[in-house]
Formats: sequence, C-alpha cells, structure tokens
Amino acid sequence: MSSNRRFEGRSVIVTGAGSGIGEATARAFAAEGGLVTIAELDGDKGRAVCDAIVADGGKARFVETDATDEASVRAMVEAACAAHGPVRHAFNNVGAAKLGSLEELSLEDWNWTVQISLTSTFLAMKHEIPVMKANGGGTIVNTASMSGRIFTPSAPASYSAAKAGVIHLSHYASCTYARDNIRVNSVLPGLTATPQIASMFTLEQQAEVASHHQMIHRCVQPSEIAAAVLFLSSDEAAMITGRGIEISGGGAHAS
Repeated sequence: MSSNRRFEGRSVIVTGAGSGIGEATARAFAAEGGLVTIAELDGDKGRAVCDAIVADGGKARFVETDATDEASVRAMVEAACAAHGPVRHAFNNVGAAKLGSLEELSLEDWNWTVQISLTSTFLAMKHEIPVMKANGGGTIVNTASMSGRIFTPSAPASYSAAKAGVIHLSHYASCTYARDNIRVNSVLPGLTATPQIASMFTLEQQAEVASHHQMIHRCVQPSEIAAAVLFLSSDEAAMITGRGIEISGGGAHAS
C-alpha cells in the first residue's frame, strides 16, 4: 500500500474498471485509501479487480453496471453511496469502437460506439453530479482520447467524434458546476497498452503507430494514465478544471 493517502476514506467510482486504464486507476485510488466502487459490465473481470484490491488491503465493492443504461447507472451510484458514503470522486472511463471507414460504417455500429463512448459519460455525470452538489462538491475525470482532438487514422470516425464529445461535455460541466465546488476534467490518452488495443493491433502495429504519431515512440502505460487521473482528482489540483490533459507522448505535436 502507498504511504501517500490522498483519498483516505473518500468514496470513489471507477467505471469500466475491469481491465486496462480503469483497473489501473481503481487500484491506484484504493492504494491511496479510496473506498472504490468497481463499475463494470463483465462480472468476472469486475469481481477479479475488486478481489485483488481487497487482497492488497484496500477497500472496494463491485457493482455490475451497464454504463449505457440509465437505470443501471443510477443503481450503481446509489450502491456506491450506500456502501462507501456520498461519492466524492468519479473516473468515467467507458469506451469502445467498431472499426470501419466513414463510408463503410453502419448506422448500427455508429450508434453502438457513440452510446458506449459518449452517452455512458453523460449518464454517469447525470447521476454523480447531484450527489456531489448535495455534499459539498467533488471531482470528475472523464476518459476522452487524442483522437477526439487530432486526426488519428487508426481511430474510426465514430470513436473520434464521440471522444470529441467527451472533451466538450467535460468542459461544459466544468463551467456549469464550478460554483458547486465540482471540478471536471478529461484525460486524452494516446495509444495505450490496454487489452483492447492488443486485440486490435499487433505489437509491431502498435510500435508503428507510435513512431508516426508520437514524439515518444512507445505506448502509454495504463499506470501513467492512472497517475494523471489521481492528480486531477486530488486536492493538489484544486485550481484545475475544464481541462483536457493530453497523455500521449507528444502525440498532438508529432509530424
């Protein structure tokens, strides 16, 4: 366990916490004393992360959650409050895409990607914010993507558009709820070494993408995203809100 306990006794939600960035961030919050609600659709993955946190001496609860279903999201937030007290920090991390060029992408695949990658963030904030407003404030960090800010040929149009929406939705919320002591930021990962990326690209393809689109020629590690999320959620970042933080190895500036 970490000697730095910035989140001691604070109720934390992490959505999409069953693997990759979500898992790394849930573990990091718990290591710093957070009382973590693991919100994940895949029950086996969610329970495994929860059990690992508890085995390491942390506190966590798994809540099976469909992040695109409002009733499920509402129930998850209520369960988090019942288990750990009013939610103070949330990391909304759900996202996925169906591959295909703009003219090949079906409407079904477009809608599926937007639901998972943008609507999930809207629903999470819709139910997290009233709890924070009623209890003195809190922090929200949403996972966007560098593909929501710059053209990324490896990302389909639907995902790029959805993650651009996450960036703007986060900024909108930050402006609206700053008076309620709620800070809202987004993180914009570059190519990240997650199981999802591993299923889409070989190691050679990952290295090729990184070399062409980042100044640092390697994948971002999930733990590096987690470190940024925890900083943005911490009291150290008390004057940071409405920002989209790039964690991309210089992706926006590479030629």
